[in-house]
Amino acid sequence: MNQNQIILLLSAAALLLYLFYTIKKRPAALLAFVGRGAAGLSYLYLFNYFCAVRGVSTGLGMNLITAGLAVFLGIPGVLLAFGVNLLRFL
Repeated sequence: MNQNQIILLLSAAALLLYLFYTIKKRPAALLAFVGRGAAGLSYLYLFNYFCAVRGVSTGLGMNLITAGLAVFLGIPGVLLAFGVNLLRFL
């Protein structure tokens, strides 16, 4: 195991512990995570679709990182990802 895999494994374990603790403390938090995730990912999909119809490539797809941003931050997280992606072109 190299250093990057260990860091990723520890981060994933910490995230899972946080989620289990939060859900155990407040069961409604699971619904909030699912709702924010669904809203953020649907916004990402629709924005990419409308840009593709007009011939514009956004360069931001649905993957584990954007899904994580959508779950924890919702639509503002997806907008943040688009903003960071735009900075790449400047």
